[in-house]
Amino acid sequence: MRDLRGRNALVTGAAGGLGGYIARALAAEGVNLALSDLPSTNIDPLADELRAKGVKVEWVPADLTDIGGLETLARHSEEAIGPLDILVNNAGIELMGAYTAHTRAELEAITQINLLAPMELTRVVISGMQERGAGHVVNIASIAGKVPVAYLSSYNATKYGLVGFTHSLRFEYGDEPIGFSAICPVFINRVGMLGRVEDQIDIPAAIGTMPPEAVGDAVVIAITENKPEVIVKKRMIRPMIMLASVAPRAAMKLGERLHARDMARDYAQTQGRL
Repeated sequence: MRDLRGRNALVTGAAGGLGGYIARALAAEGVNLALSDLPSTNIDPLADELRAKGVKVEWVPADLTDIGGLETLARHSEEAIGPLDILVNNAGIELMGAYTAHTRAELEAITQINLLAPMELTRVVISGMQERGAGHVVNIASIAGKVPVAYLSSYNATKYGLVGFTHSLRFEYGDEPIGFSAICPVFINRVGMLGRVEDQIDIPAAIGTMPPEAVGDAVVIAITENKPEVIVKKRMIRPMIMLASVAPRAAMKLGERLHARDMARDYAQTQGRL
């Protein structure tokens, strides 16, 4: 899908974190947007900003924990802006801390929002994309979908699942004009889970952070170049990913040398979840 101008996209989790940056990057390419988040969120400032770029922007609130309501979300989005060419499954939550500190309700919530909701929304929109002969689904995963991160086990599980889901669909639909991409950012500054505590923890230079604008750029690249995945990274990350695949024990030792577990523990400590 080389030319995005005039295409229609649904972006979940649009009101906070990376959502606004993804929406801005798509609007800059001329994409009309259905923005979704919890009904209690205020999307008006972002919507006004994006409309100034000359694209159509509509607010379609939804609670992704209501899996049965996702068909309604997709239908309302198409009623608002037209048939969906692009789905960006961006909404997500994290649980940082010792695994035994998590409750069953928390595990259910993170699985529903991070994994089950993207799977269901994709199921709902994909038939329309097939009928129209074009479409692209972007799943916002994480570097935690490629390598293990201490004190982030439940988040790790959902993001590994989302990456696997993306690649499986690419394999299944390889002969059809529908693309699937996973975006795997490293730690992102200024927004999201790290943005809330980055002034309280020591982030190793070898790991580093990336700006949220880089994720918006990655989404555009993934769609226009039909990339299987885009790793929004610092230099050291790709070797660690490769090592985690072929030599997990060595990757763990490398992570210890890079003080990755120390950083994760410090982060968990800020949440009072050790």
